[in-house]
Amino acid sequence: MSLITFKISWEEDDTIFRIIEALSGQSYYELHEGIKKHFQLPTDMHAILYVLNSRGIKERKLDSTVEKNKKDAESLSMKKTPIGALLQDPHQQFEYVCEHIKKWTFTIDTIALSEEQQLAIEYPLCVKSEGISPSLLGAVPDANKDAVMEIEEKYDLGNADGFGDEGDDTAEDADEFMNDEDASFSEEI
Repeated sequence: MSLITFKISWEEDDTIFRIIEALSGQSYYELHEGIKKHFQLPTDMHAILYVLNSRGIKERKLDSTVEKNKKDAESLSMKKTPIGALLQDPHQQFEYVCEHIKKWTFTIDTIALSEEQQLAIEYPLCVKSEGISPSLLGAVPDANKDAVMEIEEKYDLGNADGFGDEGDDTAEDADEFMNDEDASFSEEI
């Protein structure tokens, strides 16, 4: 069995990704379970995986709810289809669409194929994780807002410049301070 390395990136923000290794003999359902685990997606969530051709056009569809592969069926079963069976080239791409109210979509790129595998490791294995899972963000970020506004809204800072008024002196306090300073300075001379 070959070891296949995938980069799974969130479509909305490609800085959020996971590098996951799986064996070619494992099913797409096992990869689906690994994606849910490593992105902390709902455990009961279903998904559809599309196999893309070299031009990015969807060619085949795999569904996590389909139990059997039937001839001329609209979708193949993730449970019954081995990962290696649909790899047409070493840079195969997929699209992973979550059947969830948020409709998260991920792109899956095959980034490496090798014969090396460690027998003591349970695959699929996440070897690199970058960014917060979209499920932990609470909502898909609004592209019209900038990051500072989102943080301000989240924490309800209320002050447009982001600073509180602690330590601010009023004009009266400054006048009193100056008068006290002038008096003590003239007494010393």
